[in-house]
Amino acid sequence: MRMLIAGRLVFALVGLALVAVPAYLIKTVVMDKVDDVTKEVGFENVPSDPTDIDASESLYRADNFGEALTALEEHAGTNPELLKVGVLPYMVEFQIKDGERAKGYRYYAKNGEMGEFKVKIIGSGSIEGSQFPYETIDAGLTEKIAAAVAERDGSLHVTNMSLERGLVGGELGWSINAESGDRTGIVFQADADGSGLADPTQRALDQSGGQRGGGSDSSTKDALSQVECLQQAGGDVAKVQACME
Repeated sequence: MRMLIAGRLVFALVGLALVAVPAYLIKTVVMDKVDDVTKEVGFENVPSDPTDIDASESLYRADNFGEALTALEEHAGTNPELLKVGVLPYMVEFQIKDGERAKGYRYYAKNGEMGEFKVKIIGSGSIEGSQFPYETIDAGLTEKIAAAVAERDGSLHVTNMSLERGLVGGELGWSINAESGDRTGIVFQADADGSGLADPTQRALDQSGGQRGGGSDSSTKDALSQVECLQQAGGDVAKVQACME
């Protein structure tokens, strides 16, 4: 199991905490004033239920997410270096690398407008190495992931999903949260291309070469122990680092 990359920075969204990601992928969220331009595109009217939007407008549809990508290209250029993509049915936030700084763009599905928001970086190191190529994402990705979750369990619907490099090893992947009428806080992970959807424990076992219930292989035990430790860390960076020692 690879060690936590030294000097990796913790990114914080300013304004709204976009996504409730799993504990071991949670970065620090900083609340701040939303830019006036963002208010102008209706951000202050975001529904309290992240799925409260007509299905025809949802960003989990390929055509709608494609429009968000087009809007990003119009504002940030045709090939921005991405730091994080966070998607809810009604809104997507893009964090991009802008030299040694990070810049945020927020697209609101109901009116198809894009606004900027401030991104604070917590940490003293460089953000170099945290970015990933724009071509990693395409219009069909969110629809593919939402469909994969529904295929596993038809009662589930995705509440949010985010793509970024993880605290552990800097691997790029999706973190997906889902719920049903009687269950909440259901977590999945997937590869950057949307494939390999599984719960975090199963993915840890797959990466270690183990199987559920195996228990006899030391690498499997280590993987499960580390998953549990990271989940209990609750996003605390010091505790996450301790899990990796």
